[in-house]
Amino acid sequence: MSLVRLLPAWLHAIADYAVGSLLIIVALAVGGSTGAVATGVVVGAVVLAVSMMTKYPLGVVKVLPFTLHSAGDYAATALLLAAPFALNFRHGDAGLSVFYVVAGIAVLAVSLITNYQYSPKRQEATAVAPARPGRPLRAATR
Repeated sequence: MSLVRLLPAWLHAIADYAVGSLLIIVALAVGGSTGAVATGVVVGAVVLAVSMMTKYPLGVVKVLPFTLHSAGDYAATALLLAAPFALNFRHGDAGLSVFYVVAGIAVLAVSLITNYQYSPKRQEATAVAPARPGRPLRAATR
């Protein structure tokens, strides 16, 4: 579910890989309690795995519909926002807690402005249609 469809699929894909990688890198670099580090590593790895399996421009295996991927975005948001409180590391690992809350808000913001209606077929339909004899080149209108 998007409020506004401003962000194209390819840019959303870049954001996914950036967030997944940053969650892992920051958690391991900063360190802290097991729960704090595990949150970044696990959520980051899942974000990367889902991204690689999504049917969108930077997907690798392309088995998950992009609309289903959106549910994963909201789940990642919930996990990132809840983890510092549910796993009780908000005081001892305040830096990671703030990072996870900010990352969760960023994931939510990106999700709310993404155009989840991407499909390779739809992309091809908007490409320039080949010329037919006696007809000039024109953009496809579907």
